[in-house]
Amino acid sequence: MNSSNGYDNWSGAKNTKHQAKKKEEALGRSYEAGRRSSYQSAVTMATAMTDAHRMFLQSIMTHGALKAREVKALYKKCCETFNRPVEHENLGKFVNEINHHVGPFSMMIQKGVSEEDGVQYYALVNMMESDVTRLASDYTETELEFFKKVLDLIVDSDTGVASSTDILNLTDQLYEEQNRKMKKKEAEDVIRRMVRDRWLNEHQGEISLSVRGILELKPYLTEHYKDDIRQCCLCDQIALKGQLCQSDSCDAKMHYFCANRYFRDKDQPSCPRCKADWDHMVVSQGANGHSQTEETPASQTQGRRRKMPSRH
Repeated sequence: MNSSNGYDNWSGAKNTKHQAKKKEEALGRSYEAGRRSSYQSAVTMATAMTDAHRMFLQSIMTHGALKAREVKALYKKCCETFNRPVEHENLGKFVNEINHHVGPFSMMIQKGVSEEDGVQYYALVNMMESDVTRLASDYTETELEFFKKVLDLIVDSDTGVASSTDILNLTDQLYEEQNRKMKKKEAEDVIRRMVRDRWLNEHQGEISLSVRGILELKPYLTEHYKDDIRQCCLCDQIALKGQLCQSDSCDAKMHYFCANRYFRDKDQPSCPRCKADWDHMVVSQGANGHSQTEETPASQTQGRRRKMPSRH
């Protein structure tokens, strides 16, 4: 119920200043006792954010995730549309001002890095929900259970990707374990929609988690796969795609693009954590922005494999 409308109806019915004052005091006490933060945050966001902030936030929400260069262009457009000075060095401050107002709603614009090419992205992240149920408004319960199994395949792989064939075969597993029916054609449609909505990436029949998926599902990933998820030892971001240290006593992992930058000028690359020799793949970016690898003889086995735990 809208508190201001309730107040107007009440004061109109009683039509006395004394009773109106008492009602206002009662509403004030109720406001302080409960629902205070959400109401206050809504009022603050509505009154303190400028039109430029709102335009910027709406665009981030619409696209799901935007590249850093797209965000800079969006910031410029928002400033020019509403006659604000364009100061690119203040982009971070501009984003922080938005986060100040959406923070009480457990929302935040965060930066992440694409595991495909190292490009920086911005996305609006729900900080409260730690399950894939945050996608419930766009996907059915069965589709979300299917998506969880897709995540299992991606996280449990050495490469951070799952083949489309293996993913489609999950429909049989879904029926056997949960008695949920999904045709393979329906599964294909779910994957297409999740790629469209930027939760997943698809490249040459391989499916991986997108930068938006990693950012927004980070609480779920780190909680549900706490024994499998690793952070890049160079950038401290989740590393699903990357290289593992060859030493059995070291759990260091790094993104391909982080490894490229780190080892660029090193004649004898070694693990930044345990100093063991780092004899791995040399990775370059193809014309389409996807990783292309040239393997050295010692690295053709892909390093250590993890045992695939049962989570269901």
